[in-house]
Amino acid sequence: MAKLEIRETDRTSASGIGRPRIMLITPSRIAYRSLFGKPGVRTFGAWMFYLALDQAFQISVDGGPVRAESIALVPPYVPHRVSTPDRELAQVLIEAETVESRTTGGISALGSLIDTPERRAETLTRMREGFERPLRSPEDFDRQFFGRDLPARALDTRISRAIARINACRAGSITAEACAAAAGLSFSRFTHLFGSETQTTFRRFRAWKRARGLLPMVGAGLSLVNVALDAGYADSTHFSHSVRQFYGYTPRDIFAGSRTLAVVSQWPSGAAAA
Repeated sequence: MAKLEIRETDRTSASGIGRPRIMLITPSRIAYRSLFGKPGVRTFGAWMFYLALDQAFQISVDGGPVRAESIALVPPYVPHRVSTPDRELAQVLIEAETVESRTTGGISALGSLIDTPERRAETLTRMREGFERPLRSPEDFDRQFFGRDLPARALDTRISRAIARINACRAGSITAEACAAAAGLSFSRFTHLFGSETQTTFRRFRAWKRARGLLPMVGAGLSLVNVALDAGYADSTHFSHSVRQFYGYTPRDIFAGSRTLAVVSQWPSGAAAA
């Protein structure tokens, strides 16, 4: 059985059409449909799908031209800007280390979901509908939002164990030195292998996981001070800067915009929230 936690404050959207604001959270996936303001540059450590709910949104990826889209996919650690004429937007986040990133013909497994107009329309419809059904378990997420299980990424066992340690430590105190020792590798060999397997540095990966750990706390009535301390940030300035570089919003903005959000967190039994 999966652990199911639901926090709800308001299920009616500001548009008045009864569209619920909701966040579905699993250890490796997040689906979020709610208010969307005017964030700065965003650089998530995960694959990000953006979905228009009504009108097309505007997106610029890695300093490129602004284009209007109804659905868009941004790879991990790629800076981008998003704005929408609507008050709301849907987003689906997929942790990079959990899905195959190799390409076939230059197209990744996720990219293939939107590589033709027909597939874009089909995927957009299916993902929008995914928000309308209750998520029965974390394992059902991909089938609910994509119609199939996404191909899992095969990682070196030593790196997957290090990632598990990072995920289990919300305060971000796990060090590369400790992970190298646990893997029986030198520090330089471990960090090289980690970068090769994850396409980012240990420090940046750990910083993303710590910032990602903020999301299960929104709407829980916690103070920002307590959230920052629980996440292991040294001070409020570090907390705000680190969160903003990933989300494009400050922690205060994120919590203020989540006051009328239903948060559904699901974890496999015996697993801890990242």
